[in-house]
Amino acid sequence: MRILVLTPWYYPFVHPRAYRWTHLTTHWAEQGHEVHVVCARQRDFARTHRHKGVWVHRAGFDSLKEAVFYAFRPTTVRGRIGAGATPPGWLQRGLSAIYKNVWKNLCFPDDAWQWYWPACRLARALHQQQQFDMVVSVSLPFTAHRVGHYLKRRYPALRWIADVGDPYSLRPGPLSNPLYAAAGRRLERSTLAEADAVVVTNPAAADVYQQQFGVLPQRLHVIPPLWNDFPDAALSDLVALRAGWHAGYFGAFYAPIRTPQALAGLIWETFAQRPDLRTRLFFHFFGEIFPEFWHMLRRLPNTTLHGLCPPAHAYAYMRRMRVLISVGNTTTWQLPSKAVSYLAAGRPVVHLSYVEPDALVRFWSDRPNLLVLRVQGDRVPTAEVERWLAFLENPPAALDNVDQQVAPFRTEALAAAYINAAGW
Repeated sequence: MRILVLTPWYYPFVHPRAYRWTHLTTHWAEQGHEVHVVCARQRDFARTHRHKGVWVHRAGFDSLKEAVFYAFRPTTVRGRIGAGATPPGWLQRGLSAIYKNVWKNLCFPDDAWQWYWPACRLARALHQQQQFDMVVSVSLPFTAHRVGHYLKRRYPALRWIADVGDPYSLRPGPLSNPLYAAAGRRLERSTLAEADAVVVTNPAAADVYQQQFGVLPQRLHVIPPLWNDFPDAALSDLVALRAGWHAGYFGAFYAPIRTPQALAGLIWETFAQRPDLRTRLFFHFFGEIFPEFWHMLRRLPNTTLHGLCPPAHAYAYMRRMRVLISVGNTTTWQLPSKAVSYLAAGRPVVHLSYVEPDALVRFWSDRPNLLVLRVQGDRVPTAEVERWLAFLENPPAALDNVDQQVAPFRTEALAAAYINAAGW
């Protein structure tokens, strides 16, 4: 097959959508498909190049920030290895606040809008040359679906899959400006109606799309978060951990959907109730830390902020943790992609849950190594803190048959599911 993927975020970025689609496209190329990706420009990468058998075409910028980063080349910027490992200065905090609260609220459908026309022109030219069998548009950002919509309108026979990481127009969600709510809902409804197949990552999102937008079940496919095995050699280069108990949170925080206040309060309360743990309990945060959360997390006792690091490096640390920490979303329909990584690590997991039903609890099912702490009013109640301390003292054993349990989430299983969703 000839496959075109439209995703502003792609290799070398390491956040969930880029990670997922870099591995999927590479797998398809290894299987003999001809795969092309249209993504945003990136310094030090040619406009067109091959990466592990995939033709990568770069055009435009997926946000004003990326255009500025491209021009001025700062040393630590969003989405790069090491981002979030240094404290934000006053200028960075100020510019970040202006961008988030002013600029993003002016953009429609999102701050990747300026990528739309360069991506459309490039994708159309590629299709005229290659005659693709299938095109996949990837969100977030939602602008990628607009590019897919553009191609579908001009080439109705082209099979179009809209791959949705997060529903767009539901609140709270990625749509920043409430004045755009009606227009955003119409745009999302149009995308869902015209795509040949719609993919979401969990059953709760599928339920929402059926109820809110009337998407027919036969056009709606649940393809879960991706797990890609790491070679043992990639896991061997570890920074040694000091003796003691280590608890790790892996991922970013995104206000208002997922915030660190309850977790920060739990850490403070842990040491208040058990001061003896200060000599042997250590917390780790792996992932990008946005300026609005930096100082809250930096003040936490016995805590290290690692920032973004290579996925294999993060996974190696996961396997060394006494417990893994998960912070739930304030929505019922979003499943953090790290759920599968936590499952693969096999370690005990403590999950701070904000809503009922909770997508991660639904995903975890009846596996015995999960402790769910209910958050009330942005804090973990005293009774739940006691359950957490008991779990920390005597965590359950690691999961059995991890390889078998993660098999449905491996790259080859998801790649085949997308082909099936396209009807091939």
